Amino acid sequence: MKVMAILLSLIILTLSGASEDASTLKVIGEGKVVVPADTVFVTISVTTEDENLTLASIENSETLNRTIEALADAGVKREDVLSGRGRSVQSIQTRSRVCNNSTCVFVTDKAVSRVTDQVTIRFDAEEEALINRTIEAARTEGAEAAISGYDLNDAIEAVAEARRMAVEDAEDEAEDIASAAGLVLGKRLEILEPSRPQIYQEPAGLDPLEIEMMNIFDFSWPGMFEPHSTGVSAEPGMLEVRSKVAVTYEVSY
Repeated sequence: MKVMAILLSLIILTLSGASEDASTLKVIGEGKVVVPADTVFVTISVTTEDENLTLASIENSETLNRTIEALADAGVKREDVLSGRGRSVQSIQTRSRVCNNSTCVFVTDKAVSRVTDQVTIRFDAEEEALINRTIEAARTEGAEAAISGYDLNDAIEAVAEARRMAVEDAEDEAEDIASAAGLVLGKRLEILEPSRPQIYQEPAGLDPLEIEMMNIFDFSWPGMFEPHSTGVSAEPGMLEVRSKVAVTYEVSY
């Protein structure tokens, strides 16, 4: 990553110094902070299949309502459950291929409706006991339940730290590049943050070059700030706050 950053910055330096003397150097700094999530989402779903859509809907609603009662008994607020409720309906058909001496046709063997009711509940990450009771109560009623995501509600400190690290990273890059180019690094002239720091789940695997292959040949300014792809968290409950900045320095021979 350092080699690529130096290459990109030298290109920027060459462009900004097209006149007799290069007077400025623009570099990119990146800061990353890994912090525990303070918010946990639990998704609970109930699915019923039946040839009769009405019967499937009624049975599914009854199961979910029993589950909601069990969640309330476990300590979950009813308003938190009902606010995240949704439903999906699918029609499923199975067919068989029937052939005679000359032709083949597809015959529908069975057509069923699949109804899924789902609720997503938001918890404070410190409510571990309540989260466990919620999942256990839902599964006892025959529903599927699992943690479906994490969030950082209070990100002020993490964002500030990521920004500080991004500026510090830019300073280190600028010093290395100026030295490699035989220049003296001067004062910082400008700090540009193209977008607010973003929050990601930690990726399960790391790109050994820390860049996407398609970005190797992308030297456009917007391309430098494309967000990294996200993946499944390597350590559940941990989030990564990332900041990128473009910093301009004065340089001289």
